Amino acid sequence: MSIEDFMKTVYLGDRFIKEIVLDSYKREMKIKFNEISRIRSQSGLWDYYNDENIEDEYLVFTEVDNFSMEPLGSIPNGELHDWKFENLKENTYKVTLFMGAHRQNGEYNEVIINLTSDGLCLEDPQKPSERIYE
Repeated sequence: MSIEDFMKTVYLGDRFIKEIVLDSYKREMKIKFNEISRIRSQSGLWDYYNDENIEDEYLVFTEVDNFSMEPLGSIPNGELHDWKFENLKENTYKVTLFMGAHRQNGEYNEVIINLTSDGLCLEDPQKPSERIYE
């Protein structure tokens, strides 16, 4: 399943980022959310489906070649409120993620992460060796 198609099955509304892990050895970027739900309806809407919810689940981009984050100094800790995918070749995508950053002084700004990746999956922290690709 392509990154773009897989992301259509993930619901992140009202969820927040707890952690971002960039593993250069494994060529992965993992984003931990307080909870991730799945979209399984024919309409493509969440419809409050909670049977597959997992707390502290990771959204994992695999085979990451390039990575950048801007602006410098802001740490994403809010919501992932938008994303764009550009198909570069067969299974490789340029991914742009738009995230919120809430600062202790009350300021809010948007953080943009750009990366190229060949894959996307979910990782349950209780079963990290059993990644979810469908």
